[in-house]
Amino acid sequence: MRRHLLLLMVIAFPAVTARGDGKFFVREKIPAGIPYQRAILLFDKSQETLILQSKYDLPESTSVDSLAWVVPTPAVPEIAGGDADMATHCFLTASLQTQPHLYRISHLFSLVCFAFFLGGSALMVVCLIRYPLARRAESTKVIWSRQTRNTVLVTVIAFLLATISMPTLSRASGSAGVEVIKTEHAGIYDVRVIRGQNAEAIMEWLKENGFGVSDQDRDAFEDYVLRGWCFVAAKVEPSAETEERKIVAEGMVAPLLLKFASERPVYPLALTATAGTETEILLYTLSDAKLTCGERLTLRHAKQIEIQPILRSFVVQAEVEEWPLLRDLPDKPMMLCKFKGRLTPEQMKQDLEFAPAPDNEPFRERLVTW
Repeated sequence: MRRHLLLLMVIAFPAVTARGDGKFFVREKIPAGIPYQRAILLFDKSQETLILQSKYDLPESTSVDSLAWVVPTPAVPEIAGGDADMATHCFLTASLQTQPHLYRISHLFSLVCFAFFLGGSALMVVCLIRYPLARRAESTKVIWSRQTRNTVLVTVIAFLLATISMPTLSRASGSAGVEVIKTEHAGIYDVRVIRGQNAEAIMEWLKENGFGVSDQDRDAFEDYVLRGWCFVAAKVEPSAETEERKIVAEGMVAPLLLKFASERPVYPLALTATAGTETEILLYTLSDAKLTCGERLTLRHAKQIEIQPILRSFVVQAEVEEWPLLRDLPDKPMMLCKFKGRLTPEQMKQDLEFAPAPDNEPFRERLVTW
C-alpha cells in the first residue's frame, strides 16, 4: 500500500506546479532564407501611396550602403524615405489589426488528457479504498491488482500527454535616350526618377550608375517602357550620423514611400520575377472597397477601420520632415485588406492589379493549428 501511495504522490505533485501563460497573439514573421517584401498600399481618388520594404541578405564583408532599388511606377511619383524602426511599428500595428482566428486543437487535446488524468486519479482513490476488502479473497486481490495497474498506467500516460501539450498553449549622369526627371535625397536613399526610350537605354544608364541589372531584366524593362512607366532608382546612402535603427530593423531596410497617379491599385512585380526565386509578399491595402487580385495572393483579412492608427508613425514623421505625400490622407474609414502568399517567378511576370471584390463584407482568416 505504501508503494501505491508513493506513486500517487509522485504523479500528483507535478500537476500542482503546472502553470499557464497569458494571451496568445500572432505576429507576421520575417521568413529566413527567402526573398521577402512587404508593403502598405493606400488607394484613394486615382492616387496610390506605397510604403515599400524589403528584406536584404548581404555577405558579411558587404556594407548596407551597397543596396539599391529600382521600382517601376505608372507616373512620376512624390518620394519620401522613412525610418526602419518606424516601419516596424507600422507593420506590427497592421498585423495586430488583421489577426486570424485560430482554432487550436491542442486546447481540446489537453482538456481530454487532463480529464483522463482526473478520472484515473479518482479511480486510484477508489482502488486504495477497496484494498482492505481485496485482501480477504485471493481472486478479488488479483482483480484489484490488475485494475490498479491499468489505472496507474492510464493516469501516467494521460498526465504525460497533458504536460507535453501544455506548452503549446503559450506559443501561442545619363546614357542617350534616358531622361532624369527628378533627383532628390529621401531619408537614407539617393533617388533618381528616370524614363527611357527603350530597355537598352534604361539598362545602360542603370549599369553606369552602379545598379546591377542583367540580361534577364530586359523583357521586364521593355514592357514597362512600352506602357510609358518611369523608374525610381534608389541607392542606400545614409549620412554618417544616421542611427543604425533608422537604416535597418529586423533585417528589413528602411522603407521607401511613393505617391503617384494610377487608374487602379497596382503593385509592381515584374522586375522581382527576374531574380528567378520564389518571393514571399505581405501586402496591406487601404481603399474605399474590399479588393481582390484574383488567385495570385490569398486574402487573409478584410475590415473597415480608421487609417490613422496604422499610419500614425509615418504621419508624425511626415509632419517633422514636411512630406507633402502624406499631408492629405483621407479622414474617412477605409477597408483594410491583408494579402499574403509566396509567388514563383512565373507568377510574378505580371504586376499585381487589384479590383473591387464581388462583396464588401468583412472577412477573417480561420486557421486550424496545433
